[in-house]
Parts: sequence; C-alpha cells; structure tokens
Amino acid sequence: MIKAIFFDVDGTLLSHRTGRISPHTRACIRALRAGGTLVFLSTGRHILELRSLPVGEMAFDGYITLNGQLCLDSSQRQLSGTPLPPQAVQALADLFCADGPPLALVEEERIYINRVTDAVRQAQAEISTPVPEVAPYTGRPVYQATAFCSRKEEPLLRALLPTGCKLARWSEGGVDIIPEAGGKAAGMRLFLTRFGLSRLECMAFGDAENDLDMLAYAGIGVAMGNASEAVKHAADYVTASVDEKGIEQALRHFRLI
Repeated sequence: MIKAIFFDVDGTLLSHRTGRISPHTRACIRALRAGGTLVFLSTGRHILELRSLPVGEMAFDGYITLNGQLCLDSSQRQLSGTPLPPQAVQALADLFCADGPPLALVEEERIYINRVTDAVRQAQAEISTPVPEVAPYTGRPVYQATAFCSRKEEPLLRALLPTGCKLARWSEGGVDIIPEAGGKAAGMRLFLTRFGLSRLECMAFGDAENDLDMLAYAGIGVAMGNASEAVKHAADYVTASVDEKGIEQALRHFRLI
C-alpha cells in the first residue's frame, strides 16, 4: 500500500508552458493528504526558489531540496543538511574563479553566480526563474553547484570536477553538481525512516535525469509523458504529460484517489 508520494517540481507538478500548477493537480494533492497519504516535494531547487513559485502556495509534509542536500519539515525547518566536502568546495571555488562554464554556488541561504551568459538566461527562463545575482565566492559552506553547459560540454566539466562529486542534469542547459552519495533518493530515505515507512510503501513522480535515482528507489516510479526517454525507460509506469493531467491519470490508475 502506498503511504507516501514524492513529487518533482519542474515539468512534474509545475508546467512551464503555462507557468502554473493546474487546478486538477492541486485537487489531487489535497485529496491525497486528506486521505492520509504523505506528500513530499523532491527537487533540485532551493527553498528560496520554491517560495516564489506556485508550489509555495501549497502545503506538503516535507521538502527534499538541492537534490537531497537540504531536507526540511512541513514548516520548512531544516531536518538535515549535507554540504559538499571541503576539498570539493575548493575545487569548485577554483572553477568558479576560472574561465570555465558559468557556475552558480548554492549556500544555505543564498544562490549566486560567477557570470551571466545567454545560456544562463535561457536555462533560467525555461524554469521560470530569475538569473542568480553575480557575486564573488564567500567562503561559506556550499551545498550544491550548478553549471550551465550543454551535454556536448559535459565531458570537459567532468574532467574539472574533484573526486566524490557527480552530475544531476535537470535541463539541456543546466546540470547540478552534488556529492557522489547525494541525490533525491538520499532525501527519500530520511523521510521514510522518519515516518517508519519502507521504500515499497512510496511512489515518486519525475521527468528529468536528476529524478532517475528517485524513481529507481521508490516502490513505484512514475515518469511524466514529457520526460526524456531515459527517464521513461527507468520508470515502472509512464503517465500523461504535465499539461495533460498526468498526475491525476497515474493516481487514478493506481487507485490512490
């Protein structure tokens, strides 16, 4: 029996074609919670970004943010935080100051970038989010970095990364850098343990490559119809797109609403 569901945000709950969460998706979330199912957000975004998006108007039982690096309870209080190790942060700081790809550093309370290019503007526009402020590295703990580079440029980026880091791509122009042991599944484990549930009692919805570990870890992994082929292949079930009542279709298919 499914007792907890983890939802990605961009392209899953939130449509960037319309810039909103549809009324039927909102109704599904309310129905799940009213029926006793736990509902969590699971995203690569920072809570500061979420508060400015339509999901900020909705209630959830917890938040996996920054691909599992910061997890928050239903009141958005921090439950766990795992910054990148010092050696990784130093390597990223060197890359931040060098003439490499545009790089954003994400701290507990701040997101900033080394420089802004057309690629940065396009990637941020695709997720309905302003470009981060340009600022120098502060020396504070870094929980995640975001490189704005294409798939073609990705091998060069990988060569510049320190050991112990991995990439979690969220769009054709943006990829997050997180610890090797990080990822959305790590955040899921925290919440399942907190509520005394097993992975077989949870479901996850996603559409991008940074959702792959989440879909694989869940008892039932659901790919949106707008997901990439790799994500669809990894899922247990493929539903309709975010703009075609995909959330509702899957929940009705599994008789959860």
